[in-house]
Amino acid sequence: MDILHIVGQQRLEGTVMISGSKQSAIPCLAAALLTDQQVILEGVPDIGDVATMIQIIEMLGAVVTRQGDMVTIDPSHVEPMPLTGTDTRKLRGSIYLMSVLAARFKQGVVGLPGGYAIGPRPIDLHIKALERLGVSMRNEQGVYYMHVEELKGNRIYLDLPSFGATISALLVAVMAEGTTVIENAACDPEVIDVSTMLTNMGASVKGAGTDEIRIKGIKTLQGCRHTLIPDRMEAGTFLAMGAVLGRVTVDNVIPLHLESIIQKLERFGANIEIADDAVTASVDMAKPIDIRVFHYGGFPSDLQPIISAVLLKPKGASVVVDKLYPQRFRHVQEMRRLNARITHEDASIIIRGGEDLRGTEIEAHDPRGAAALVLSGMLASGETLLHHAEVLDQSYEQFVEKLKGLGALVWRETV
Repeated sequence: MDILHIVGQQRLEGTVMISGSKQSAIPCLAAALLTDQQVILEGVPDIGDVATMIQIIEMLGAVVTRQGDMVTIDPSHVEPMPLTGTDTRKLRGSIYLMSVLAARFKQGVVGLPGGYAIGPRPIDLHIKALERLGVSMRNEQGVYYMHVEELKGNRIYLDLPSFGATISALLVAVMAEGTTVIENAACDPEVIDVSTMLTNMGASVKGAGTDEIRIKGIKTLQGCRHTLIPDRMEAGTFLAMGAVLGRVTVDNVIPLHLESIIQKLERFGANIEIADDAVTASVDMAKPIDIRVFHYGGFPSDLQPIISAVLLKPKGASVVVDKLYPQRFRHVQEMRRLNARITHEDASIIIRGGEDLRGTEIEAHDPRGAAALVLSGMLASGETLLHHAEVLDQSYEQFVEKLKGLGALVWRETV
């Protein structure tokens, strides 16, 4: 276990270079297995979840090498080996390998994917999408057996604009005969990123970034070189910190992808400066606001814990509602240990900010909640000890080092 020591009430100032997107990296690593030719991905973050995905595709026979943020995948020896071990249960994104095995090998065995306990995340939308394209699925005690007679394009309507289900459908549709139309598709920037990679591999994907995506399938895909977009969740995390603790610039970002967090921070009272590929947030007059989490275009659930920590500062009541992942409030109990006044009921919390927060010992449960607790500790007086700080490494690259670069008094020890 790692413990992060946080000395509170220190000013943050400086620039943070944002890493490549985790939410792009994991499906792009899966997509690399759709061909037998070399694929090079640039801007790949060196984080735990990416390392787990690399381990899984290596189990299938891929040869993977990393040099800095560049990852080279040789998928020429990949075989449809059963994936029923513990690694698939560590990572939600392992579900994309169902699509890859079905598309390339017409068969596969994949255990139920895992991930962090942030609320129900059923895979029924993924399964329905694959079945519409000709994939036969059989579930035996949490292990899915897939068989394909023939992949055929079809119309797929998603009951929710699910990011994961959209990606799962894309990864099969690019190799299905005929045309596939995904309706009510997710519009996230990462969907565009994965679609761009598939297009570079020779696929025909139109409409990514809208609620209707059209794919014309082809029999074989080629290798490619693709650079991932920046991680908007990491960028949003550090912008939130600048909004309450000083002045922080996030560099190597696409400001349009940060629009929802920028608008909320402006309403909160922070000063926001936008450049071509950088955004700066600095302290001004903090005031309470209400947040309602929604799919892309709205405020992201991943940043709900972070904005909750921001709202500990202004006096008055703020309301945060997250009906997408109602169990993503595990950080609330730990914030209360710091003397935060927060009421939690069902899928919402009421934060009564302006209290004098006091450092103590708290515990992290997931990466986004851990980042929120780090921010809470930096707002508190005295020293805060965050237990299980290693969970930060699953989603954030060099998080502690980047904080130190901004002037934070933090250090990590392994016990």
